[in-house]
Amino acid sequence: MNGTNTNPDPAPESILVIRLSSLGDVILATPVIRQLQRTYPDAIIDVAVREQYGMVYTSNPRVRRVWNVAPSVTADSDMDNWKLAMLDTVPGGRYDLVVDLQNNVASTAVRHGLGMHTVKYPKFRMQKLAMVWLKKFPSATTHVIDRYRMALANYPLALDTDGPELWLPEERASGVYKPDPSRRMHGEQPATGTLEGLQIGISPGARHFTKRWPAESYGQLCAQLVRMGARVMLVGGTADTDACNRVANVAGVPVQRADGATTLDATVRALDACDVLVGNDSAVMHMAAARRIPTIAIFGSSVRELGFTPYGVRYHIVEYNIRCRPCSHIGRQRCPQKHFKCMLMTTPNQVMQAILKLV
Repeated sequence: MNGTNTNPDPAPESILVIRLSSLGDVILATPVIRQLQRTYPDAIIDVAVREQYGMVYTSNPRVRRVWNVAPSVTADSDMDNWKLAMLDTVPGGRYDLVVDLQNNVASTAVRHGLGMHTVKYPKFRMQKLAMVWLKKFPSATTHVIDRYRMALANYPLALDTDGPELWLPEERASGVYKPDPSRRMHGEQPATGTLEGLQIGISPGARHFTKRWPAESYGQLCAQLVRMGARVMLVGGTADTDACNRVANVAGVPVQRADGATTLDATVRALDACDVLVGNDSAVMHMAAARRIPTIAIFGSSVRELGFTPYGVRYHIVEYNIRCRPCSHIGRQRCPQKHFKCMLMTTPNQVMQAILKLV
């Protein structure tokens, strides 16, 4: 299944890409934007996204316009007015191609009537259900970025192996995306195994409880890192401040604070100062990949077969293999088994060993 449901125009001049939420998924849609722009450099490319995530594209020079989908847009009258305003800016009054990378009820309502041709990505629903409920895993893992590209299987997309993108305003102005993959991807030099002088980003937040390694464990890890000569920076948004406070209190050592960020750019700049990020399966993990920061990802209810590992960057996953994983394909607010062993059995020493192998 390739997700394409119409005969495509071989050279669309106007393209709308829809990925409404959530933050990590919106970031993971950026490689498709890049590849569409490289394939059709003269086409206009717009995106439709929930208004709280529009900042992902604010500085992206590949995007002509960001159409923010506010909650009020779900009302029929507001939806019609919103679409009319959008189509007034499109030559011919309709997009040549609409790419739906959400493929749900909300995105179906958004895309209706907007395009001459529409494609949508395959969600692998049955495969996800089999993993969660039957613990049957696929023989090969397809990353969600590759699934997004399947929607465009009938188009001659200029594919690449680069990761997601998060552009800063000064990068948009210069037209140069500054993260250097050669500096942080696999190279000729082996890992040094030393932390002296390195800046380690710590991101203890995640939207769902079952994706959060305990703050106490992060605090113990921070103390070890500082004792080994590393500098530690806590990274996250306003929702992560409480967790970062607990981490700092447990650590009992000096740590830099870059949590509580109110803008995406602020978190991006904090990540750019890091040599390595240690974090949960979260949006910050994908932000680090977008800035080409080597990443240690701690997986609890997540498993790599779901297709959401860091992409285009050197990474290592630390996980405790237990038969109840995954208990959900997105995460839960409590452990259904009431033991939370997937996270509680993952130790700071295991994470430390993974860091030493990566650096």
